[in-house]
Amino acid sequence: LGVTSQVVFKASFSNEERAVMLSEGIAVVYTPSEEHFGIVPLEAMYCRRPIIACNSGGPTESVLHETTGFLCESTPAAFSAAMRRLLDEKGLAKKMGEAGRKRVIDTFSLASFAEQLDAVVQPLLL
Repeated sequence: LGVTSQVVFKASFSNEERAVMLSEGIAVVYTPSEEHFGIVPLEAMYCRRPIIACNSGGPTESVLHETTGFLCESTPAAFSAAMRRLLDEKGLAKKMGEAGRKRVIDTFSLASFAEQLDAVVQPLLL
């Protein structure tokens, strides 16, 4: 792909480094398979970054395939194809990033949670 000088693999990083990566990166590649719900995809979407994640576990609840990112099979070919699309299709990362931000606010924010909880609890009180 010719991106060796532009890709950084970090196993651990500070809050400051995370903020820089989320503000300057094109996307977040989230590779755990069968991972729990996880906060990483939500943080990335809130920062308007598309997610490239395994099509299993928690990301299947938070990431909307081809809307807020890509849900991929756990293969290098699938992940690289998703990365290639973000690089090749002008404006796609920005469009997915905006959709991700909206999804986090509409579905996973405290206000959204309160509305959803209220909708479940109110009928029980009647």
